[in-house]
Amino acid sequence: MFYRFLVILITFSCIFGSSAQIMAADTPDFVDIQQLIPSVVLDIKYATTDNFTHTKLYDSPAPKALLRRGTADKLKKVADEVEKKGYHLKIWDAYRSPETQFKMWKLVPDTRYVANPNKGYSNHTRGSAVDITLIDLQGNEISMPTGFDDFTAAAASVNDNVNAKYLQTVMLQNGFKALATEWWHFDDKDPYQPADIAASAQVQRPQVLDNAHQSTISISAVGDVTLGQDEHFTYTGSFDEYYKLHGSGYFFSGVKKLLSEDDLTIANLEGPLTEASEKPDKSAQGNQAFFFKGNPYYTEILKQGSIEAVNLANNHSMDYFTKGFTDTLATLEHAGITSFGDDKITIYEKNGVNIGLIGVNTLGPLEEGVNLDTLKVDLTNNIKALKEKTSLIIVSFHWGTENKSVVTQGQRELGRFAVDVGADLVLGHHPHVLQPYEVYQGKCIVYSLGNFVFGGNSNPRNISTEIFQQKFSFENGKLAKASPPVTIPCRLLSSFKPGPSN
Repeated sequence: MFYRFLVILITFSCIFGSSAQIMAADTPDFVDIQQLIPSVVLDIKYATTDNFTHTKLYDSPAPKALLRRGTADKLKKVADEVEKKGYHLKIWDAYRSPETQFKMWKLVPDTRYVANPNKGYSNHTRGSAVDITLIDLQGNEISMPTGFDDFTAAAASVNDNVNAKYLQTVMLQNGFKALATEWWHFDDKDPYQPADIAASAQVQRPQVLDNAHQSTISISAVGDVTLGQDEHFTYTGSFDEYYKLHGSGYFFSGVKKLLSEDDLTIANLEGPLTEASEKPDKSAQGNQAFFFKGNPYYTEILKQGSIEAVNLANNHSMDYFTKGFTDTLATLEHAGITSFGDDKITIYEKNGVNIGLIGVNTLGPLEEGVNLDTLKVDLTNNIKALKEKTSLIIVSFHWGTENKSVVTQGQRELGRFAVDVGADLVLGHHPHVLQPYEVYQGKCIVYSLGNFVFGGNSNPRNISTEIFQQKFSFENGKLAKASPPVTIPCRLLSSFKPGPSN
């Protein structure tokens, strides 16, 4: 549906203007950055061949740098601040039309470098992202970790370069968030609707209603996915070594066909994707304290495995404090992977159907515990808020006892509570072993999906896992039927690689 909508959108753009850049410039919400910040210097790389595609992607020989009003105002504050230090801003890219994003994707269909436009609007195509660097008052670029569009590990080495660290600090202080893998890329923290929706609402609305009239969504769920390991693990036999030896496609290759045939695959991502090094105090956990993390480029493993959404509400997401967590959020967003959990309540759209995703961690970020009464109130309010905006609500719980296949009374009560207040499907994880599911009030509660691609243990005693699948039918945007669930038994075929048991 999204691709057809973009085709309509591009056709609409061609009728009313020669390019999406022209349409954006005529939209009141957009700002020409050079008019707002006269000192800014433009070096729009995609209007030249000096970029990683080696292709001129923008038609205009002198394109403008356009940003949404709120994003532009924040960048103005950055420009004012760096000027006090003797710097100006140079912009390499800002608003990017959907048409250009498709061109880029056609040339380089690799989510490590390009956001997949078939998965939705990127922040560049929303006009709320900017690629930027610093120059001195004579116009010379300040030394940074790499040049633009350098997709190597060096581009993530912000902490090793005082200039990149300064730029990142100023941008974060003024309402932007950084991308862990690209020192030059910054997203506005505030969300924006796609830039052209208001202008093309009459074209878009009938298409959405037609698709929402009757549709079926197939959902798969898998258990704990840890892309990386604890820094104290030996390199030999580690997740990082397997990645180096076999590449990103190895880990989900045994199940990719199964997961690529559904509409939405959900996993529990247990551990940040970051280069951060500062860790919290877990001494209270004794020898059971682990700090998991993986390279930000490991998002490609999820893409290769056809994982569309990940839950981050678990006891390892904060292993490297807020820096590790925000790096993970930005990296996933850049790769086009939906994330949700704790305070981040997400709506995933597929085939004209809005699916609400809620993640709940009953252990606390560092296993310090939570107030269950408060948790229930928050869960009730979140589900109530989503009911008005979605047709299906999925709640993912981090709960239970590690290495125990028996469901606790607390899990059972909380899972049923979620259904009673409006959840249509409940998923569980944390025990690291399989636990059964039950059907309660016609809704499935999956108590534990076990480990799946789990870098936290290269040789677990229990190699059994599974894929849970269920189909949901909708009429006129409302849930009409849930098919009986299907579980596909799986096991570890080799280290970190699950596959069907039969």
